[in-house]
Amino acid sequence: MNSPVKLWSGRLTGALGLGSFILLLVVPIPDAYSQVSMRVVSVSPAEAPPNTPITIRVDLRQGAQLDKVYFVYRQFGESNYKRLEMDIVGTAATVSMPAKEAVPPFIEYYLVLVSQTGQTETYPVSESTNPFFTPPVNTLQIAVRAQESTSSPVIFLSPETTEPLAPEDVLISVSLLRVGSEIAKPLTQLLLDDVNITGDAVFSNDIIVYSPENFVLRLRPGIHNITVRLFDRSGRLQQTASSTFTVTGRAEFIAPSVATKYSYGVSVQLESRHELVSDVGTWYNRANLQLTGRADIWRLRSNFFITSDEKADRQPQNRYFVGAESPWLKIGYGDGYPSFPNLILSGKRLRGLHSALTLGAFNLDLAFGSTARAVDGVLLKTISADTLAYEQERDPTGAYARIDSVTWGKFSYGTYARDLFAIRPSFGSGETWQLGFTWLTSKDDIRSIQYGIRPQENIVVGTDLLTRIDEGRIELSGQMAFSAFNSDISSGNFTDAYIDSVYKKDAQAIKDARDILQHLITVNDYLRPLSFKKLSTLAYDVSTSFDYFNNHLKFTYLFRGSDYNSFGQTFLRKDIKGFNLSDRIRLFENQVLFVAGYERLQDNTSDTKAATATFSNLNFALSYYPRQRAPNFTLGFSRYVNTNDLNTSGPDQLSAIDDATNRFLVQTSYDFEFGAKHITTLSFSTSHRGDYTIHQYNVNNTTVMLGVTTRYTIPLQTAAEVVLNKNELPAGSLTGGTRKLDYTTISFSGRYSVLNETLSFLTAVTPTFGDFKRTVVDLGSEWYAQSAMKVSLQFSYLQNQGVTNDSIWSLRYRYDL
Repeated sequence: MNSPVKLWSGRLTGALGLGSFILLLVVPIPDAYSQVSMRVVSVSPAEAPPNTPITIRVDLRQGAQLDKVYFVYRQFGESNYKRLEMDIVGTAATVSMPAKEAVPPFIEYYLVLVSQTGQTETYPVSESTNPFFTPPVNTLQIAVRAQESTSSPVIFLSPETTEPLAPEDVLISVSLLRVGSEIAKPLTQLLLDDVNITGDAVFSNDIIVYSPENFVLRLRPGIHNITVRLFDRSGRLQQTASSTFTVTGRAEFIAPSVATKYSYGVSVQLESRHELVSDVGTWYNRANLQLTGRADIWRLRSNFFITSDEKADRQPQNRYFVGAESPWLKIGYGDGYPSFPNLILSGKRLRGLHSALTLGAFNLDLAFGSTARAVDGVLLKTISADTLAYEQERDPTGAYARIDSVTWGKFSYGTYARDLFAIRPSFGSGETWQLGFTWLTSKDDIRSIQYGIRPQENIVVGTDLLTRIDEGRIELSGQMAFSAFNSDISSGNFTDAYIDSVYKKDAQAIKDARDILQHLITVNDYLRPLSFKKLSTLAYDVSTSFDYFNNHLKFTYLFRGSDYNSFGQTFLRKDIKGFNLSDRIRLFENQVLFVAGYERLQDNTSDTKAATATFSNLNFALSYYPRQRAPNFTLGFSRYVNTNDLNTSGPDQLSAIDDATNRFLVQTSYDFEFGAKHITTLSFSTSHRGDYTIHQYNVNNTTVMLGVTTRYTIPLQTAAEVVLNKNELPAGSLTGGTRKLDYTTISFSGRYSVLNETLSFLTAVTPTFGDFKRTVVDLGSEWYAQSAMKVSLQFSYLQNQGVTNDSIWSLRYRYDL
């Protein structure tokens, strides 16, 4: 069963063509939870299989005006939000979430968008001035669950048999969760159109994932077949399961493919885009070239993205990567996101060398390059020499430099180039055990710019251990890292004279330490730690899990020192310690899933704060996925309590913390046939935050969403959705009080295809009214001029309240060879 959430958050496209003159538009349908946003069109996926990496895609209306987009998320049962920086390419921002984060029943998330001027915006809307630590009252979810139960032990998670996909959007994922013990899962074979693709698939516990876009096997328009073969331990074929899916475009007969030792693929994409925003018109031109190839056991891939957004006064917008990989070696150069233990290096874009040697008994991961390029400061104003002293007294933090003999300039501070090197040797394949050691060093290049402030330096050392017992049913894991961080290396290392004058008692000990450490990091007053009495730069976590009798029990303890820093993991929450306990129970042949969790965290790990805050979190969820055709549903309850040691009515009442949030959630979906195939979804959530301090920052939210998507026997699909948001937010005064923010969004869309689905038409209208008013009209089409050629043109019109209206045109061309 597929929900309209998933259907609406994908791209619905259409086409219009006549002779040599073609009008083509491609329009993403508004996100299923239609929220207020001037920049976000849609977020996908809305559903994902468990224990597999999830690629999050955000379609943007004005991607060029954004400097960064962050995906902020947490698992069900956690109070701590994690953060990933998304890679912006044109009008799409993407990021890959680790497989271990995909845990039922859902992942809760929101987006933080940062403009080139530094202003932040959240999606859904938030009233907080610091959205990284204060999330919106109504966040979004990605449902994590297997497909409906069937009599077959093989569950095809994606693609959907009823949902036509563009070739680049196909992701094949299969679950072997219900396969019997007589089956040897490592011997499982995966075939696509009679081609054995097992060697290219990723096996992760009970999940198999294959992405054709990453390899040279290009999918032509038409119907494709997926086959899974199951073998026993002696190698005899025991069972076979199959599923089909459809790729959009001009259908044609394709003979069964034959795997060859040598093959290649080419994909070219071009775009020209015009945006009229706030009466300012801007053209953007972009090109993307992807080359893939196979030579025996070697796979070659490269990607080149060039855009007119590239400017010398901002971080790189162009992207490139060239790499090769085999079963035992991966090596590439360009833009990528190296994955090391997440305490040290994760989710950070690195332009440079990426490599991994995998021999089983011994492995080596290596990455080095730049995480930021040099961007010098700009001239803000010119100052005559006789008024320089006055200007410096008025703004002593500014950057000043002589322009000529009678004129000085005041400059903004730029960004230093930052280099990073990371290496991780490890022992063991990871199937039963693995022990790794990581070293990371990163430093700002002082000479890279003329006008800068506080260049920094960082080293991190760490170790990690993984042990699996009884075929993975018992898992023990842990990681630990220790950092040294210098927040200002501009003055260089301590001199002997400085040590003698400032650190008279411990002068010789500090000199000895400097002589050793200066080969690793700059040693001065800005280095942390300067003392090892309190391990404020230490971070670690340990966890253990047990998976027996359809019951998955997991316990985690974590510690993050207040001064821990890693330039490869800049989004880690620091100054926190505590534990998390969760249990997921599968009942009635996996038709019922019950999840319970409790988490308790505390800050003030170095005892430097006036009070210690405690964050506790209690969660319950019950999901039902029936085998027969009936509605599925999820019920959830969460309670978040935050307190500290200060009295809410005493002299420290302004710093006191005492609040509790209760949240209820109901989600259900159902598909049925009545003249056509209908897929319905209903969601209801309500939360209440009671603040029992003098601030009285009480927050109430209720969100109701009802949507239906209909597929007719003729090539027509329609969708309709209503979302009601009612919010009571703090009035912003010490005396308490609230103010309302209520709005309703209605979405209508339709897609009609002709000429064997090579030509389609699309329209979508999304009005929002209430305390926020706006209407968005999208028109579009898509045309496959040839089976491998697609040309498209997008038009969007935004009728805004209180400001000028906006419009966007975009012409795209894609050719696959």
